[in-house]
Amino acid sequence: MKNILIHVPHASTYIPEEYRRTALISAEELEEENQFMCDTGVLGLVPPALEENVVAFPYSRLYCDVERFQDDSEPMEAYGMGYIYTRDSKGREMFRPTDAHRAEVSAIYNQHHAELDRRTSEILEEFGKCLIIDLHSFGDTTVNRLFGWTDFPDVCIGTEPDYYSEEIVDGICNLCKGLGLSVAMNYPYRGSMVPNRYFGKKDTGIVSGMLEINKRVRGTRSHGRRPYRSAGVR
Repeated sequence: MKNILIHVPHASTYIPEEYRRTALISAEELEEENQFMCDTGVLGLVPPALEENVVAFPYSRLYCDVERFQDDSEPMEAYGMGYIYTRDSKGREMFRPTDAHRAEVSAIYNQHHAELDRRTSEILEEFGKCLIIDLHSFGDTTVNRLFGWTDFPDVCIGTEPDYYSEEIVDGICNLCKGLGLSVAMNYPYRGSMVPNRYFGKKDTGIVSGMLEINKRVRGTRSHGRRPYRSAGVR
């Protein structure tokens, strides 16, 4: 299983203290939002045998969201939830990032994606193929609050057309159904992380699948990701 890479972008709740102090909502409201939006506990879903295969982002998504596009093509910018958040899930203004902060966060963002590129390339060089699992949790309340949708599965599997394996997806679906879990494809979220170096390319040897585990399945907290859009980053 050395050809597997597990990407965990939203598990951390760490926001640097100096940035916390610039919040336009109270400290209590910020921490409530942080816990509400982040995939707290999702790292506990990773089997011990695969812990060395994990690339986990060490900052809260409220500080930097590495699964957002950095340019104007990012639809969640309309909600104030681009790669740098300015609004919370209730629509309240949460931060007014300075140019200096944007430069700092951009450097952190680029460093994380460079690490994804590096780890993926190493696996491809050794094995000729790489399975990327883009691991998240989600909550009914969060998706309903942000988008007004209802009726969610226990597990959502997100796929990318050029990085898809029917055999692997069928295996995951059968495993989940064997555990009595409901499964949906690309609902309420769609797409999966593909490292920058390989995004938009065909025949790379990469299979990428997003696993979104509903927080009701086990004690994982909810979060808000963009709906119906590829999670690949340019």
